[in-house]
Amino acid sequence: MADQGNGSDERRRKADPAELGGVLARYRERPTMGKLGLTVVPVAAFLLFGGIPDSIPGTGHLVFDVICLLLCVWGVYELTHSLASWLILHEGGIVYRGRRKVRWAHHWEDFKDVVLSREATYVGPSSRPISYKIVARLWTATGQGARELSGNYFLTDVGAGSLRTFLRSPGNLTPMFAGIIDRVAEARVRHDLRELATEGGKVQYDHFELGGTYLHVKGAADEIPWDEVTRLTVDADQVAITVPHLRRRMEGLKLKADGRRENYRVGADNTLYIEDKGLSNCRKAIIWSVMSHIAESIDAEPR
Repeated sequence: MADQGNGSDERRRKADPAELGGVLARYRERPTMGKLGLTVVPVAAFLLFGGIPDSIPGTGHLVFDVICLLLCVWGVYELTHSLASWLILHEGGIVYRGRRKVRWAHHWEDFKDVVLSREATYVGPSSRPISYKIVARLWTATGQGARELSGNYFLTDVGAGSLRTFLRSPGNLTPMFAGIIDRVAEARVRHDLRELATEGGKVQYDHFELGGTYLHVKGAADEIPWDEVTRLTVDADQVAITVPHLRRRMEGLKLKADGRRENYRVGADNTLYIEDKGLSNCRKAIIWSVMSHIAESIDAEPR
């Protein structure tokens, strides 16, 4: 299961697979039962309700036959589309391609987040699911939405064609999700640090805008210059930034009585606490790593 992108803007932003380095693993897309059903069920319904008529059919029968035909053609297209699709993991990025063309390709740094979710399908009141899968959504930093990958829908390509891959494949894509998260986080951290090192460069993390010389909280009256920060610590569950006159700088924010708002808190000790509440493992790894580099830079500066 992999979305196809949209339009010419997507094609302009497609990465060149030749620039992504060596291949780490190849996966074949496995046709789903839904696509198989979309191919078989319309044919079965057509045959069950009369098949090819001996005489000119009525309007209702003709409409039914056309709908069955269209559904079957759509199912065959989706089925063959899956049988001729590969997901290829490179050292520098990821490619989803067909037999003749690349459908989409990205460098790892093109993604700003990877979110894993567990999805189960139930029939009726049954407490046991008939299907269970882990889905990874790789959110692009270029505003193209998410690339959605279901681990069960991609099988390790054994280089022996579709049928033999399905029969002999030693596993699916799911075990690779942890490695994908690590690669995206590492590449995105390198990208963001390069951006902060350039003149006028900045990065956006939800409510926080980081520049090479400042931190700004969305809606706050003033920026926090890094050279005025007296302490920046990165702990397992929060980042603490201490700066004089923090309350005055944070004027304009609608805070709760305890100084809290969503995933950050303005403390009475002139410290801004950024919490990991609501962050995915990937997003947290990116933000925490960038903050750690900034903390090292602040500690290295003479006071």
